[in-house]
Amino acid sequence: MGFLFWLCLAAIVIAVAIAAREPLKAAFSQLQGRPAAPAAPARPAPTVTIAPLTTTERTTEAPVQPPAARPSAAPAPQQPEKPAATERPSLRKARLYFAAVDPAGHVVLKSVIRPIPASDSPLRDTMESLLKGPTAQELNLGLVSMIPTDARLRSVIVKDDTAIIDFGESFRFNSQGLDAMDAQLRQVVYAATEFSSVRKVQIRIEGQTVRYLGTEGMRLDEPLTRDSFRKQP
Repeated sequence: MGFLFWLCLAAIVIAVAIAAREPLKAAFSQLQGRPAAPAAPARPAPTVTIAPLTTTERTTEAPVQPPAARPSAAPAPQQPEKPAATERPSLRKARLYFAAVDPAGHVVLKSVIRPIPASDSPLRDTMESLLKGPTAQELNLGLVSMIPTDARLRSVIVKDDTAIIDFGESFRFNSQGLDAMDAQLRQVVYAATEFSSVRKVQIRIEGQTVRYLGTEGMRLDEPLTRDSFRKQP
């Protein structure tokens, strides 16, 4: 144990001597006037180079939003638009003829003035209005129509001074007798010849010219005028 102690102590002394060799040597040199050995140059400070970012390394900047527009002054309240005035259809006056029974029991014609819509087919409009029969006010005046209620108008054509008026089959048959048939035809002929361009009326049934109205009525194979009817009593 004593040997180990001295051995360790010797090792420590040797180590200290080696570590202190250089400082002791420098100190002795200074004492003797020798310049000390130059100290090792200090290491320069590391430089840091900042390289520019590449395109792929640059962060995408958010687009700058324009400042929000300031709200403008509230618009003035709009005035409600006035509804456009509804245009009334233009009317014209048509003279129609209906039948009446006089005190003697005879069938006579009476004319009435009725407003109907104006159009580019005035004669057709007049015939259509005639087929509708008398109004409630006209009925109160004792006026009736001798034209069958189910009669219908097919076409109206004016050629020269002749109106060609085509009716459906129902117009041909009148169950009220000869006087009613005569009044029926006069209603049509008188209303049509109210137009200055019409002097005669050719009545057709289903597009065909027939010889008689019914089986024993007036002949229809020739145009009719007001003079074609026997005089009213």
